Amino acid sequence: MLRGRVGSVLEIESKDIKSTHIKELKTFTVLVNGKVLGKAYYFSGRGDYYPWLEIDYDIWLRKDGLEVDFFSFIYHFLPPGGKLFVTYLKDPDTRKMLLQGYNPADTPLGFSLLKAGFTWFKDWYFPEGGNEGVPKLQTNKAFNELDELRELKDLLNEVKREEVRRYIEERIAKGKS
Repeated sequence: MLRGRVGSVLEIESKDIKSTHIKELKTFTVLVNGKVLGKAYYFSGRGDYYPWLEIDYDIWLRKDGLEVDFFSFIYHFLPPGGKLFVTYLKDPDTRKMLLQGYNPADTPLGFSLLKAGFTWFKDWYFPEGGNEGVPKLQTNKAFNELDELRELKDLLNEVKREEVRRYIEERIAKGKS
């Protein structure tokens, strides 16, 4: 599961790892610097189904200025095409902006995910079928640099906040060079 360090500021580990009735799916608790971040689910993939990770996320990392570092670790953990789902019930700022019609990448959580490397976003504000759990943001890791550049260009047309637009424009410019 998740285990590693980000510089000298983050130590990430998994605790209470459990198998489920689905052989590729494990549940565990994520700890950062010894403090519980949230429960997680990791699907290692099967056939055409790419790996994914879901975290029942608590925003204390943002308050400590460590959110982008943590999600960068997750970005590098996932393979190309991997998916990340992050719940936002404990994130009133993100929830409020989504309800106001902002793109997920415009929100505090989404912007951190964008800075971590992710380029495709979806708000699962009303999970369907009953097994998907609570509202969450989905973000995917691009398959390659061309897909990443295309997704950034698409995202640029959807975001509203100027700070986010500038960040995306800078990433696009770096990708063209």
